[in-house]
Amino acid sequence: MTPGVLRAVRKLVFALALPLVALAIARPPGVAGAEPRFGDSSWVAPSVVIEGTPEDPGPRVAPKDHERTWESVLRAPFRMAFFPLRLTARGIEATGSLAERAFPPGNRSANPNKPGLRYSPELLGVTVAAPSFIGPGSRVALTAKYSLNDGRKLRLRGHVGDGVSDVGAGFEALYEHKPTRPFYGIGNFSDSRKTYYLRRTDNANVYAFVGRNHMRRARVTVGLSDVDIGRGYNAGPSAFDVFDPTDVPFLTRGSQLWWYGASADLEAVDDSIGPTRGFHLRPEIRRYQSADGTDVRYDQWRLEARGYLSVFAPRRVLVGRVIYEGVDPRGGSAPIPFYRLPESSDSDRFAGYPSGRFRDRRLAIGRIEYRWEIERPVWAFLLGELGEVAPTPGSLTLPGAHPSLGGGLRAKIGQLRAARLEIARGHEGLLTRADLGVEF
Repeated sequence: MTPGVLRAVRKLVFALALPLVALAIARPPGVAGAEPRFGDSSWVAPSVVIEGTPEDPGPRVAPKDHERTWESVLRAPFRMAFFPLRLTARGIEATGSLAERAFPPGNRSANPNKPGLRYSPELLGVTVAAPSFIGPGSRVALTAKYSLNDGRKLRLRGHVGDGVSDVGAGFEALYEHKPTRPFYGIGNFSDSRKTYYLRRTDNANVYAFVGRNHMRRARVTVGLSDVDIGRGYNAGPSAFDVFDPTDVPFLTRGSQLWWYGASADLEAVDDSIGPTRGFHLRPEIRRYQSADGTDVRYDQWRLEARGYLSVFAPRRVLVGRVIYEGVDPRGGSAPIPFYRLPESSDSDRFAGYPSGRFRDRRLAIGRIEYRWEIERPVWAFLLGELGEVAPTPGSLTLPGAHPSLGGGLRAKIGQLRAARLEIARGHEGLLTRADLGVEF
């Protein structure tokens, strides 16, 4: 061989021998081969025989977790009361997969804001909505309702820029015909006998807002309110036959007023529908001026404050709510019509009393609720409330407040609303309500 070929053979032998030498150093003679190490593809966890059973006490078993005795006692009656609801929820969970196989849910990725008509049922009514009718952040909806006593209600709403812009605008129009509107008189200690009258309402307003988030928004509004009243039907007695027009302003007369005002939502909560901590403020002020020669001129204002505090865990929440509302006639104004005074109805209702039971120039409500989750999205709650009306701020007194005690169920049904089933008792008896689309 030539010297060049010999040098090439020596280099090849050296390159092949070097790994073998390193392996020999790593594995001393007499060792057949080390077990695969953790992380190698061939590594298998060793089998270890543990004497006894996992339930035996020892360092491997943590102490049994259990709730405190006082908490078990407090929850026991509610667990028994809501046990049928829990069985229903468990049954839905168990049969949900079977139902999906039998009735495929379709394309769940469809855009809910895609243009087109949407229909949703209401209590004896229907809502027809057209989302994104002129682009993202726009919506128009018409809601129609009918009651068995000939009550009729139409509401048309629309907005642009909601959720997609820092500024936006909207409108709202309402027609309501209710021949059995209740009236108990004016004052905090009015007669408990219910009377009725016919109330026809035509309202329209337009507004502009600043704030992309509907929970952190300021608004300015201008509107027209036309209310006509008459003798009710399908129920009795009539308010016209029981009350004196000298004691009840505008008892037999309607009024037409235009108004302008400002309102806002200021919040810092962890969830807009089911908050567990934070606060929410809702101030509003309006100025009314007659548009029909009745010379009614007054200012109306309202402040609502809500607070939420978790009790040791997010599934238990303490809720507080305060409402203070009033009207003040301006100098030289005619008396404020009785049907325009603050009253205990809608979002200002007293829990344990009929809707519209109390009305006067001032209205105040204080409520505390204790809520706890029983099966998502259903929560149970207990409530305690004091409500009162008065002609002046100085007339509001704690002994004169009307108490309510009760409880019920609350469930989130959408991105902006919740449903409530509430049972409460006041001085005048037990009252049950079921509300769809509530915020609180």
